[in-house]
Amino acid sequence: MFCEHPLRDVRGQNGVASIPGTLLPFADTYQYMTDMRGFLSRASGQKNVQTMFKTSASVSADKFLLIVMEGLMAATKNDLAKFVNDKSGRLKTNTTNPANTQTGDESAGKAQADRYWYRWHRILHDHLVQTQATNLLAASYQKRFSEFLDGNARFPVGEWTAMRLLEFTKKDVAEAAIYSLFGPRILELNPDLLQLMWDFDEVAGSLAWGLPQWMNRKAYRRRSRFHATSARFLDSAWASFDWSGPDSDADWEPHFGSRMIREVAKFLAETGFSPGFCAGFVATLVYGQNGNTVPIVTWCVMELVKDPELFRAVRAEVLTAIVMDPETQKRTIDLQALLPLPVLQSVYTEALRMHVSINVTREIMEPIVLEGHRLERGAILQAPSEIIQYDEKIWSADSHPASEFWAGRHLKHVKSTDEAGNVVQVPQFDLAGRVNDFIAYGGGIAMCPGRFFAKREIMITIAMLVSRFDIEFVDWTTLDGRPSDRPARNDDRWAGGAAVPPDRDMKVRVKKLW
Repeated sequence: MFCEHPLRDVRGQNGVASIPGTLLPFADTYQYMTDMRGFLSRASGQKNVQTMFKTSASVSADKFLLIVMEGLMAATKNDLAKFVNDKSGRLKTNTTNPANTQTGDESAGKAQADRYWYRWHRILHDHLVQTQATNLLAASYQKRFSEFLDGNARFPVGEWTAMRLLEFTKKDVAEAAIYSLFGPRILELNPDLLQLMWDFDEVAGSLAWGLPQWMNRKAYRRRSRFHATSARFLDSAWASFDWSGPDSDADWEPHFGSRMIREVAKFLAETGFSPGFCAGFVATLVYGQNGNTVPIVTWCVMELVKDPELFRAVRAEVLTAIVMDPETQKRTIDLQALLPLPVLQSVYTEALRMHVSINVTREIMEPIVLEGHRLERGAILQAPSEIIQYDEKIWSADSHPASEFWAGRHLKHVKSTDEAGNVVQVPQFDLAGRVNDFIAYGGGIAMCPGRFFAKREIMITIAMLVSRFDIEFVDWTTLDGRPSDRPARNDDRWAGGAAVPPDRDMKVRVKKLW
């Protein structure tokens, strides 16, 4: 953990040891903005992370979200002021005026309308976090991705086809995901949406944590071009959607896509945010949906292809979750059978542990003491996930160091009796005892609300690929397709941002089985 402001040792010593390797007082800040990998390589420590996640008056995630709103979403000062001045909290009870919690009268209704944190939190909870809503989104994604695999002439049944994995996931997996959440119109209106999104992905970290606009003009130009895609989408959806028609309460319709996006658009319009922030808000949802899931899907499939025995084990599990749809008479995935599969869960979890690098950020609202140091109000505290998730004392097991991917790291084997009456060892997914050291999705009330949909999307994608295709390794390539002399590693340009993509691609050959 590290802190932006100096700390005072409550035992009488002033300050704490600085991060080693710099001479000038501003050097840490500059390196943080321009070389996150270099900065994190000098940081250390993993204690007291859970203190950051407590729902209390001592720490708050609001500062980080405001940074994201300004840097990624192009929020104006007036946009930010709405959130800054809203002290009522995210929960149903209005912390500034508990009497105005219900919306039964006009004054209470007006008070609720100005509760920006609560309304946004409510939308996420109702339409992204709740199991029913998340399963609807997952079903929509599975349907779209299955249609793509069924109708794609690139993959004739029974014939081998060459492709590059990262190139495939960045285009085809991302397109199916966007369709499932936003509907078809955003893709039709913006044929270059995927390219603009991945261009934005390359600069998102510098927009949130990096240099100001006058020193970072390329990043802001990319942000503007990407935001324009959502502006066109919102204009079209508002012009075409009938709010009093039969789709007004639909879970999914073609203009806004999912009900969640429709509720987001309504929230932004009703609260008077600037048009630029509205477009930036929706664009960041597009990016957030794919910027994390696509790299993790890619890493998972890469690991399976590298290890044919592991590939077969995951396929065997997945086949137990394949059922026949009674309406379409097509094979489909039973999501409730898929999610608990132990080896698949372990692969997914290990990919997150290895390839998510996020600086969990909290602002100190009231003085607290950590590791003998008093943190004053206004200090910014950060916990880099990779420092904790690469800690050998926590994660090393069975001669498998924490620095290496090991699919069995999150499994335990228990005795069971098979159908023939034989006692066998069966795997069970097990993260017990290390939950507090796994912070790939953050923690506390600000934990990533999209984690449930992300997990479903990733596991569905893996399941569909391993069950429908034979996949064989051919070679490693650079990102532009040239031969590479080494396998993929984490791309350091994304350090501290979230899911880190591979810096190499994997060329494979695939054969569709059905």
